Amino acid sequence: MFPSLSELIVDHCDNLSQLPPSISQLDTLNSLNITNCHNFRQLPTNLSDLKRSLLILRLYACLSLRMMPQSTSEMSKLKYLDVPQCVNLRSLSEGIGKMSGSEKIDMRECSEVSGIPDSAASMESLRCVICDEEVSWSWKGFEKIGLHV
Repeated sequence: MFPSLSELIVDHCDNLSQLPPSISQLDTLNSLNITNCHNFRQLPTNLSDLKRSLLILRLYACLSLRMMPQSTSEMSKLKYLDVPQCVNLRSLSEGIGKMSGSEKIDMRECSEVSGIPDSAASMESLRCVICDEEVSWSWKGFEKIGLHV
């Protein structure tokens, strides 16, 4: 199934609530973009099978998304985690600190996120977090490691 696919964009699919587990077989996938899929609720738990290839995970305006699966924490090569306008997102993965290659997190208009897991302090490559003022307090302690909030 698409052995050379490097980018997958799913846009304005209002009936999409989740991706099939077979997405993890796309082992050359570098970029996964799910945008304006308002009923999208969850990523497959086996998404970590893409940990060797996935560099960009973008979930834009997925209004029904409430949490990131724990499996995303195993994605050590992921450079960019973008979840802007996921207005019902309540938490990032507890093991987010294992995403050691991450350089940027965009979580604008994710005001339901109640805090940042302590493990985020070990994200050595993280240099930029884009977020709204009401949640920026949770990242303030990271400025000492050169993080721009």
